[in-house]
Amino acid sequence: MEGFQNIDIEVPDGLNPELVALGWLVGSWEGSGNGTDHEGNDFTFEQRIEFTHNGGDYLFYVSQVFGMGEDGKFDQPLGMETGFWRPKRDASVEVTLTNSDGWTEVLVGKIQVTQISLLTDAVVRTEGAAISHTSGQRLYGKVEGDLMYALDRSTADHELRPHMWARLVKQ
Repeated sequence: MEGFQNIDIEVPDGLNPELVALGWLVGSWEGSGNGTDHEGNDFTFEQRIEFTHNGGDYLFYVSQVFGMGEDGKFDQPLGMETGFWRPKRDASVEVTLTNSDGWTEVLVGKIQVTQISLLTDAVVRTEGAAISHTSGQRLYGKVEGDLMYALDRSTADHELRPHMWARLVKQ
């Protein structure tokens, strides 16, 4: 198709046809990033994200974030997320994520070839949630073959602001 010659879209073997719009995400991604915690302190982190499929009409997602330990190695667990990504025929997407800090978040958004923008639709927190997360927005994109993202978050204590951003390389 004219105008689409330079678009880098991958369709993994065995991928459910309903998932083609998210096919470029499938795989393992690793890299480092930066962030600002809920108290306004800056931090660096290492992250591993994996998107997998099993033939269903969703991608399964898991993310692990590690901070730097006293030995200077990224080995201190900072958090983990797991969830499901469901694309729709109208190029929208629904994402359900559960975070190890004690909340589940539902996000909705749009897929624009190799860019995905998401906004929080709902958040449910446990009584013991580590942070009073209330809403967020995320932007994911494929740039020069890498997965780049930015995650903004609001809590009961502050308005929406940048929280984490990273560039991850496909493994």
